[in-house]
Amino acid sequence: MVVKIVYSRAYEERYPANPVENPDRVRRSAEELQNAGYEFREAPPCSLEDISRVHGKEHINLVRRSGHFEAASLAAGGAIAAAELALQGEPAFALVRPPGHHASANRAWGLCFFNNTAIAVQRIRPKAKRVLIIDIDLHFGDGTVSIFRGDHDVKIVNPGSVDANFDYLSMDSSGYLRQVEAAFHGFDYDIVGVSAGFDTYAEDWGELLDTEDYEIIGNIIAEGSEKCQGKRFAVLEGGYHADLKFNIKSFIKGFS
Repeated sequence: MVVKIVYSRAYEERYPANPVENPDRVRRSAEELQNAGYEFREAPPCSLEDISRVHGKEHINLVRRSGHFEAASLAAGGAIAAAELALQGEPAFALVRPPGHHASANRAWGLCFFNNTAIAVQRIRPKAKRVLIIDIDLHFGDGTVSIFRGDHDVKIVNPGSVDANFDYLSMDSSGYLRQVEAAFHGFDYDIVGVSAGFDTYAEDWGELLDTEDYEIIGNIIAEGSEKCQGKRFAVLEGGYHADLKFNIKSFIKGFS
């Protein structure tokens, strides 16, 4: 199945952010995927109701005051659109910014404001009760883990994350890939969501994975999703090297 790309040209607009989290991340990636012939779907804004399923009123107001509400809600809307496509049997990749996996219910850091993946998961929960989330970003997705703490119908796996127990520092790429494979063991799931960060890349901060490894990861996840009729979606998180566009395309090739 060919992956659909959820995107909006509004993601290319500038807002106050660390210079590494800039519009070129998604703009150049979108161009690469368009040239490769992938089908694009427009990302709709996220409703306040959807955001409020995950985040508290004070946090939402803080994001409003910071001037990031429009951009953050549109990113969450893209994640929802990808998850809803996945429910219909169409795998999807939400090419969004800002990222979200460091946003918990009432606070956020690390370039994040709203937790895009968590908002998407809560939106589809009536139709997909049990959810497997695989976070392949370099950094531990603390916000996502916090939001779903105590929810036994959501399993979150952060392969080799440096923030958890530092196993990543002595891991090679084959060990990382084995952890991705192990994510599917011991849990029945109705859909697979991926917090797709690419800063594990060999030329990025993580200095671990090659571009070809992302195709392998995408393929592992696609095969694992066969247990839930292929229902799978991914949402962009980190990844700050100029090769991000190639790494995303590699992942999507395997994810198809």
